[in-house]
Amino acid sequence: MDTVDRDSSPLVTTIIPSFNHARYIEQAIESVLQQTYDNIELIISDDGSTDNTVDVLTKYESHPRIRLLKHSVNRGQSVSINAALSIAKGEYISFLPSDDWYLPHKTEMQLSKFLECAPSVGVVYGRGARSFECSGQIREMDLPLLKGNVARRILGTGNFVYPVTPLYRKECFDRFPFDERYKAEGESIFAKLALAYEFDFVDDIVAVMRDHEENTGKNVELMYRENIDYWSDFFATMEMPDELRKLRATRLGRIHRLKGLELIRICGQPKAGRMALLKAIGCRTSYLLDPRIIAGIVLSFLPPAAIVRLLERQ
Repeated sequence: MDTVDRDSSPLVTTIIPSFNHARYIEQAIESVLQQTYDNIELIISDDGSTDNTVDVLTKYESHPRIRLLKHSVNRGQSVSINAALSIAKGEYISFLPSDDWYLPHKTEMQLSKFLECAPSVGVVYGRGARSFECSGQIREMDLPLLKGNVARRILGTGNFVYPVTPLYRKECFDRFPFDERYKAEGESIFAKLALAYEFDFVDDIVAVMRDHEENTGKNVELMYRENIDYWSDFFATMEMPDELRKLRATRLGRIHRLKGLELIRICGQPKAGRMALLKAIGCRTSYLLDPRIIAGIVLSFLPPAAIVRLLERQ
């Protein structure tokens, strides 16, 4: 793949949404500053951190490539990102959570791919890895790489884009800003974009996500509530072909199934988990034959202590 001509290189804006990640954010920032592609502006949007994140950011206040947005009140990642997008100058955008990091070649590889693509391509993603804080292990995530019109795949079987990896055309977010009704729209943004843009990829690891106890995605109850609300609204309001709108039950059923099992196995909430699994069956009757759902419902009638003992034996 040809490298980008820096004499006529487009500006790329990387946005770091930040909240209470003082011990991680410097690595995130430095991974942007150390990119092999140098026409980058970095916007750090801190969403009212209450740890010493602001102290860490102080050393970057005069950096010529960095702009800091410091919000006094925590309003959620979607609000924080939209504030940064409103002042972004780049033709292309990437998002780096403040506890993750990029590999040095990420921006250059993906921008080179973009410059080969048709204007119909709005997203170029890549492979990613996960760093497990509990063990120190870093493992490549084995996800499919698909390109073109991927809306049916995302709506029908779920997201396959490793969330920290994409580079986007700025126009994607002029058209589809993050929905501020939700604390973190997260991976759901890919479904919106897939209705309007094609996707492409670079076949290389470009970014690493950190797995730790404070990951927002580990708040099962919040993620379940917001996902159901979000996808119910998505299918009701977004313009899409009828054949895609018919995937509503499939999508909601997958969420009920996943979060129902997590509520039982992780959260110790058997009744709530059982209700979620029954809703999954209501969306997709084929789940009546799903061994994991059957096992989950059986488990849900046991006392929480008994569930813990059974799971410890597995």
